Order: sequence, then C-alpha cells, then structure tokens
Amino acid sequence: MKRLIFTLPVMALVFASCSAYKDVQEPEFRDVQNVRVIDVGLLQTKAGADLVYYNPNKFAVTLSSARGDVYIDDHFLGRFDLEEKVTVEKRSEFVIPAVLKVDNLGAIKNQQDILKKKEVKIRIDGTARLTKMGFSKTIPIKYEKMEDVDKLRSLVSL
Repeated sequence: MKRLIFTLPVMALVFASCSAYKDVQEPEFRDVQNVRVIDVGLLQTKAGADLVYYNPNKFAVTLSSARGDVYIDDHFLGRFDLEEKVTVEKRSEFVIPAVLKVDNLGAIKNQQDILKKKEVKIRIDGTARLTKMGFSKTIPIKYEKMEDVDKLRSLVSL
C-alpha cells in the first residue's frame, strides 16, 4: 500500500511532463544583440552574439544545447553553438549567449555584396534541446527575417 501511495504521484508527474512536451511550441525569435568578435583566425573567426527569444509555452524549461547554421542572403556564414545552459521561464523573453564560428572565406567573398545593402535576409536553421524534470525534447530552430546591415556590420566586416 505504501508503495502504491508513493508510485501514483510519481507516475502522475511523469505523465504530466510527457503531455506538456506534446504541445511544445517553438520559441519566437525577437532580436540579435551584442554582436562581438571573440577570436580572429585565418580560416575561421569566433564571434559572440546574444539571441533574444520568447517562450510562448506555459511551462519553464532548461535549454541544454542548441546549434545550427547561419545564412546571410542565402550564403552560408557559419555555425552557432550555445555557450552555456539557459533557464527559460514560462511565457517570457530569454537570452541565448551563442558563439558563431564564421567561415572567413565565405564572409570575405560575400562582404562587398552585403555591405552595399541596407538590409539583408538572415536565416537560421538548427535544433535546440529542451529539458524538464529529466525529460528532454529536441525542437527545430527556424528563423528568417530582413535585418539592418548596421547591426551586423561588426560581424560581417572581418
């Protein structure tokens, strides 16, 4: 009987967690802030940026990993990775400190075309791993928007 009394609440928590993950909505991208160059190399440059997102879900989670590719006007710019785990509160904005590994050859090759424009199309394709109470789920990261070149100038003009 004691075992049953202990097991029922634990199972209820497990099922509640599973049903919450079934209705997970993608986070909404809001902004790119604090673009900075971390390390300049011959073939690759590391840049940092704070990506601002909004969590539309009615529960908090931990963002344990995220990675993906970044494109400017459909030209590959580099790959980003999550710098550290991020706690995401329910229905609130959160900041992802990301490190972008920029392909210098591609950036230099497309630099003149990008700098002539006032706006460029930024596209991010990747995945993020969310964890809550020991359960995890991988969700897609999709973003595409026209952005002001001045905001990205420090990253593009390597």
